[in-house]
Amino acid sequence: MYDKHLKTFIIVADSGSFLKASVKLYVSANAITKQINLLESDLGIKLFTRSRQGLALTEQGRLIYEEAKNLIHHSEAVIRKAKEMDHQVDYRIRLGVSLMNSGNILLEQWNKASSLYPNLKLEVVPFEDSVPAFEEVLNNLGKTIDTVACPYQTTYWGDRYSSFYLKDLPVRISCSKNHRLASKSKLSVSDLYGETLYMGPRGYGEHVDLLYDELSKHSQIHIQDGVTYDYELFNKLAASDKLAVSFDCWANVHPLLSTIPIDLNYSIPYGLIYAKEPSEQVLKFLLAIGKTK
Repeated sequence: MYDKHLKTFIIVADSGSFLKASVKLYVSANAITKQINLLESDLGIKLFTRSRQGLALTEQGRLIYEEAKNLIHHSEAVIRKAKEMDHQVDYRIRLGVSLMNSGNILLEQWNKASSLYPNLKLEVVPFEDSVPAFEEVLNNLGKTIDTVACPYQTTYWGDRYSSFYLKDLPVRISCSKNHRLASKSKLSVSDLYGETLYMGPRGYGEHVDLLYDELSKHSQIHIQDGVTYDYELFNKLAASDKLAVSFDCWANVHPLLSTIPIDLNYSIPYGLIYAKEPSEQVLKFLLAIGKTK
């Protein structure tokens, strides 16, 4: 916002010589001399008188000296204020939510981050729980919805988003609260013998496929794969004696279902999905969440 040579001029005037100024500025005395000569040439004013005793400001130089200090002080104050305003700007992040993607796990992190970053604001944008609706969200990430909190490591939806890891979700089993297993605090694989178990489709993702391979070793479990995880499936569970592989992100989705831990060492990554080329606001949001993990 001001000629950088003005700052050199002030230091030279305060030092009384080019040599002393060069020591303070960590450049050669010759370079300092050239800067002052150039400044005098640009202004058309003689700033210093030179003698064996050193440098002395001319009358015009003293006027420039006083006003230059004021100019630099004011310019730096304006820049500081502008930077402070940047930190105060409210960044609004649009979180896509549905019954199956409530964002409750994210909100636990957000409660910590929001106190540290009060200029970041969350806006909830609802969307329908259906495959076409989720396809629409994926195709338009960054336009109407910035991010969705959900299980994300899957090949099913293709390479249309970036992901930000929050935590691993261990496998659970969901069933009607009237089911014989609903009262158990933890299940073993043998508890599933004789039961029909719903699972996502083969090829949905590495974690689902590994779990399918493990459960397929137990012929006493009747696996029905290829199901879509939506509210229709959970309504079907609530009205039947079937079971479904589930995770904590869906634990409270349906009031008539129980979600129970099972003795299986399998989990899926859960986090945020967002556009392949995210906005600055989204990156600031991810940084805030990352610092409170």
